[in-house]
Amino acid sequence: MENFKIHQIDYRYLLVDTYKSLGLSELDLALLLLVDNILKEKPTLITAEILVLKMNLDIKEIDKMIVSLMNRGFLEYKSIEGSTGLSTSIEPLYRRLGDNFIKEVMTSSAIEDNKQKHQAVSNIYGVFEKEFGRSLSGLELEKIREWISEGIQEEMIIASLHECQSKYKNVTIRQIDKTIIKRMASNDMSQEGYSPLSQSSHNNVDSLTEILKTKWLDD
Repeated sequence: MENFKIHQIDYRYLLVDTYKSLGLSELDLALLLLVDNILKEKPTLITAEILVLKMNLDIKEIDKMIVSLMNRGFLEYKSIEGSTGLSTSIEPLYRRLGDNFIKEVMTSSAIEDNKQKHQAVSNIYGVFEKEFGRSLSGLELEKIREWISEGIQEEMIIASLHECQSKYKNVTIRQIDKTIIKRMASNDMSQEGYSPLSQSSHNNVDSLTEILKTKWLDD
């Protein structure tokens, strides 16, 4: 997103589609589109005298609109390169449209990602509940959410459950967690030749957790 440029989107479409949310009226919209058309030809200081030839509005009303758009940060003046003159610039509007577009895309992406994660948790919960023959505890459900938030695929989680079922009579979330770690380490080894995950380090974490729990209970 950082390399996103305004010319990569149809800003005219965005302006027409979002002008109301920007606090612009239909007359503001018409004036800005006219300014955009004029500036495409060459840098120009756009005045009410120029726009009155293209709009069905009084010159004083147009002048007030220009001033208002300047004050609200949709238009600005900038120096013309190689000249001492000034030109009207519509770049502030472009920047605002671009910023809003990026925010919307990022928000939509985050919403979609949350939907997918929620669906994955729901699917896994259903499988676990069926295989365990009971409702899951809050801690078990939280562990499933943790797996998904860490990017562990739904297929790996369910496969780890089935692997544990083939090895143990009474399967626990902890056993499944260890199996997932082993599978991830195995994948890392086959793909990269090494793994940042190790069962020993996980066991160390488990041991520390148990020590902390014991101390807390003793208090």
